[in-house]
Amino acid sequence: MWKETLPENCPPTTAAELNQDVFRILQNENSSENDFTPYVKLYPDNKRYKTFCKAYAISFYDNIENAREAIKMASKRGKTIGNCIGQFKLAATDGKSEYTPSNGHFSTWFYNSWDFNNFNCSFVTSINED
Repeated sequence: MWKETLPENCPPTTAAELNQDVFRILQNENSSENDFTPYVKLYPDNKRYKTFCKAYAISFYDNIENAREAIKMASKRGKTIGNCIGQFKLAATDGKSEYTPSNGHFSTWFYNSWDFNNFNCSFVTSINED
């Protein structure tokens, strides 16, 4: 059912299927499947991630401003999380998402049927730190 083998009680019961535009922080202007790798796979030696449900999710934002703010906050912590922001259409058939209104963040757990090749980016903007 899920793209990843998830820990128990994951995704949370508050997660729901969505049909809406979302924004994803990308490494460059040409999105690739690597831009959709969950933390649990990016950092396989991090034992905490094995049971942390959100480590299996992919992050999106409800608008471009919230994605920019996430980049800015990461930069203040000395981290670079991406150089571009892409706009995607998240469909109910893609998976389930949990929304955090305070920062406009979606944690999305993809269904096994989700296919990057059918997940088209409709818009990309480059982020230039001043």
